Amino acid sequence: MKLNFSGYKTKKLLTAALLALGCYSAVNPAWAVDIIISGRITDPGAHPVSGAKVVVFDDEATWSASAVSDADGKFSIKHEECQSCFVEITPRHKGELAAALIEEVNGKQNRRFLIQLHHGFLVRGNVVDKEGRPLKDVVVKISSADPSDDSSARIHGGGAAVTSKNGDYELCLTPGQKQLTIINEKYPTLVKHLVQRFQVTSDGALENIVLPEKHRTN
Repeated sequence: MKLNFSGYKTKKLLTAALLALGCYSAVNPAWAVDIIISGRITDPGAHPVSGAKVVVFDDEATWSASAVSDADGKFSIKHEECQSCFVEITPRHKGELAAALIEEVNGKQNRRFLIQLHHGFLVRGNVVDKEGRPLKDVVVKISSADPSDDSSARIHGGGAAVTSKNGDYELCLTPGQKQLTIINEKYPTLVKHLVQRFQVTSDGALENIVLPEKHRTN
């Protein structure tokens, strides 16, 4: 695997609780308008993909909703109206089909998607502090960073994972340039966000990601 890290920059993104694969159900207020995101998931041979987890969440970190694709690869999720949503698709079997992340979905209208998952490579890594201690419950979000990708190819770029007690994570990713974003809501002395770029060319492990301390102000 070829690595090409480009440093980091802080950035306000979604909260860790929302991006975690175990999403939480939210209670709709009485005035909320329900929108339906539905579709069908297939593999490269156009065969249905069953048992894939589909999560819809908004960019303000206020709610999320999820469903699982049925035997025909179909799913349907009712959710609150929002300005913009994200849709994450995680196949049941790791190491075969890559996860998908559809970003900036219009959250004010019903939408239907036909999503073809691509075969991918298994990428592993660890998140640690400057002393090398593992960081648990940190969100690792990966999306496509390749400017040559068209809109349909970009949705196959990545997904999200939460680090284990050993600070490790793994995601199945399609080849190409990726943007990795660390979202830290657990360790107040460390930076909340860290962004790096890397290239996926095969199965492999990334270098340890070191989450630095926040800059202290007088």
